[in-house]
Amino acid sequence: MFIQGKVKTYNTARGFGFIAVEGDVKDVFFHIQDVPNSSIEPKVGENLKFIIAEDDGKFKADRIVRLDIQSASIDSIAAKPSGNKKSAASPRYHKGGHAGKILTGIALIIMAVGAVMGYGKYQDYRTAEQQKAQQLIIEQQRIVSEQREALGDLPEAVLSEQGQRNLAADTYNTNKPRSEKISASIDQQNGIKLATTQFKCDERQHCSQMNSRAEAVWYVQNCPNHKMDGDGDGIPCENDSRW
Repeated sequence: MFIQGKVKTYNTARGFGFIAVEGDVKDVFFHIQDVPNSSIEPKVGENLKFIIAEDDGKFKADRIVRLDIQSASIDSIAAKPSGNKKSAASPRYHKGGHAGKILTGIALIIMAVGAVMGYGKYQDYRTAEQQKAQQLIIEQQRIVSEQREALGDLPEAVLSEQGQRNLAADTYNTNKPRSEKISASIDQQNGIKLATTQFKCDERQHCSQMNSRAEAVWYVQNCPNHKMDGDGDGIPCENDSRW
């Protein structure tokens, strides 16, 4: 059973003292190791609650409760305003969290800028490819138009196929004058018109064996094993003085 008393004496050097209990003549012995919160030294007059226990044939105070310290703790908690709570985190923790948010924001901005730049480059590439394709179409249409003016009406398939060949030849022979390219195109068309009536492949190989430039053009385009286009530009017999 718990009884109450007050500290009567306490020897700091030896770590023990006595508790006076009202109504009892004999004081009760206690040791500091049995006192809770022993870092706070017991003071004379401090109120205690305890039970009496036997230790080696002697009686002492045990399971001591320090009533004054317990009351002071409860009063301190009750008196602390609830609206003025401060964060337990250290300033360094708050600074670190703020810096982390800034770094995360910067990383997101860099990623967004990179994505925009990459999309812009892709759009530029697509635009350049479309412009190239459009230029090729315009160039082919120009060649077909020139052929129509020079040769008159021919089937669209013939003009389209020959236009593609001429476009490739124009691209390869970039240093040749425009008038020579048109002349070669006309000669090639003449060869196409006459191919079905008078030209044929045989054992001839040289320009001197041809009867006309048109025949030489047709022969180069349709027959193997000839020796009339030494520079490989698709225009045969360029040095033949007969034409």
